[in-house]
Amino acid sequence: MKMRMIINHGLRNAMIVIALLGVISLVSNADAFSSKKSRKNGVTVDVKPMKFISGQPAKFKVRMNTHSVELEEDMTAVATLSDDQGREYTPVKWDGAGPSGHHRSGTLVFPILEGTPKSVTLVIRDIAKVPERVFQWNLED
Repeated sequence: MKMRMIINHGLRNAMIVIALLGVISLVSNADAFSSKKSRKNGVTVDVKPMKFISGQPAKFKVRMNTHSVELEEDMTAVATLSDDQGREYTPVKWDGAGPSGHHRSGTLVFPILEGTPKSVTLVIRDIAKVPERVFQWNLED
């Protein structure tokens, strides 16, 4: 009976440790998909990467809000993505609101990322006369 209690106690502790390791892994990778904001010259640009899946295009949700300027930029022309290996990607598609208005949102779609980058940097240029808005994410722990 004592042996069974010892085994059950050991199994319970092992399960707790495994669960905690899973939580720590989720928390440490939280930056990979966190939303980033840039508030400059009266325009807020909010960018959130969608999950990076090997063999799938890289996608970013983009929201822009202002009450002072028209948001007329061609998003495929003003955005670039680079990785920590020095590779640069241009968007293949903007799936969202057209160039006008004060509130725009959509998805910037980039080609499939090569290799397994540790970080990516999205640069959006020339929105409200801001030369560059830089958003960076770490993809690894």
